[in-house]
Amino acid sequence: MTKRGILYIILFLSVLVFAGLYVMMGYYYEGSFSYGTWVNRVYCTGKSIDQVNRELKNSSLYSGILLTAEDGSKYFVDGTTIGYEADYKNELQNILDNQNPLAWGINLFTSRDRDIIGNISIDEDKLRKSLERWSIFEDTGEEIYELRHGDEGYYLVNNERNKPVFEVFFRKVNEAVHNREYELDLSNDPECYVKMTPTENDLAVKELYEKLDELQKRSMSITMLDKSISFSGKEFAEYAVTLQDLDKAKDEELSEDNPSLGRFIYDGKVGKFPYDYGVENEFVVDSKGNLIISCSKLYDYYSKKIMEFDTEHDIAAYQKTGQGTIFVSGSKDGQFFDKDKKFEDFLEAFASGENAELMVEAPKKSFEIDAKELGNEYIIIDMGKQHLSYYKDGKLSLEYDVVTGNTGAGRSTPTGLFHVYNKRYHTILRGADYASYVNYWLGVNKGVGIHDATWRKEFGGEIYKHSGSHGCINSPLEKMEILYNSVEVGVPVLLFY
Repeated sequence: MTKRGILYIILFLSVLVFAGLYVMMGYYYEGSFSYGTWVNRVYCTGKSIDQVNRELKNSSLYSGILLTAEDGSKYFVDGTTIGYEADYKNELQNILDNQNPLAWGINLFTSRDRDIIGNISIDEDKLRKSLERWSIFEDTGEEIYELRHGDEGYYLVNNERNKPVFEVFFRKVNEAVHNREYELDLSNDPECYVKMTPTENDLAVKELYEKLDELQKRSMSITMLDKSISFSGKEFAEYAVTLQDLDKAKDEELSEDNPSLGRFIYDGKVGKFPYDYGVENEFVVDSKGNLIISCSKLYDYYSKKIMEFDTEHDIAAYQKTGQGTIFVSGSKDGQFFDKDKKFEDFLEAFASGENAELMVEAPKKSFEIDAKELGNEYIIIDMGKQHLSYYKDGKLSLEYDVVTGNTGAGRSTPTGLFHVYNKRYHTILRGADYASYVNYWLGVNKGVGIHDATWRKEFGGEIYKHSGSHGCINSPLEKMEILYNSVEVGVPVLLFY
């Protein structure tokens, strides 16, 4: 036999042996995974389904899923807590059934990792209980509308929000867990939420707020000369009768001295407290649901505000700010108008429910001055209080009681802004029926001046109404001496009631 023949025989026998070994390897892999099989990054060659299933379970533990809701809150569902389990037998069996044991050699060139999900199972009751613990599903009993009160008055808090639908959440989380998802953002999923529906109580709270806010939006003012006083609607809302005020309001009786007592505003009119009333969220209403406004509280506010039509008020404002206008009444009682009479007009306008600007005609001889005309040194004589105050460098330097012109005899001291026009020492004051010696004299207006009156033992009070001067400002000697030595010609003197 030739060498060539021998080589062919050896080659044949080698192929035969290789083929035998290849077939033997194919039979070896029958019932197990063939060479080069990877599943979910687990090497499966030569292993049984049970072996691979165990390894896949151990290598693919599921920690759980992090959920995000619309309000930004997050919640973690633990995989162990909900009984999460994964079984890969069915898919592994399918891989095994479709493999060709004799084609194992091909895997030498085409080996790849296969991804399978497996058969996921959870305890749905446990998942449901876990989700129920999420605070977004708690029924807090929170109302949509909440009435609150602050520095700016009453305001409405709107707690309206989307309410999560538990069953939709449950379904989507269940699906995500079965897909082995680790995060699920449901914040923008419209299917997961429904809008809160206002309850009857919500609607009642909103309606009450609208009534209060209508009061708060009211605008009322009183104008006299060039000055206007505005009343705050926020204050009006404060005078609505509440449950706390109820007993006192019912017992309040009419009074001749106070035009507001025993009177209330409701349903566009002024009257006694209604017999038929109800309560809405701590506020007392009439039979038609109208808020009941206390006239007595309104009167207190009104009385306080109109004090701004007051000379003393204006002077105090000037002394505090260094600017402003001083209004001076031409009336002997110092009043610009009848406060109680104007209050009736105020009530009528208020009850109408409309915004109103009430005009007041000032008494004759009333006037106004630029407060800066007083400067830093001036004398103020409040004839209503029979009191003199002397200011120097903007500060009170001297004050004392005086006696001014006899109003009962028609010899009232004139009102107005004057200036000291002369000073006399040891002089006699003469009139048609008198001649009086005085030590110190400060001329103010024509024959009217400030001087000592040694013949008087008392000053202040109501002496001026029946035993006042001929028009001058009588002062105690020791006080007049100080004033005389302090004041020079030209100092402003403001006289008013």
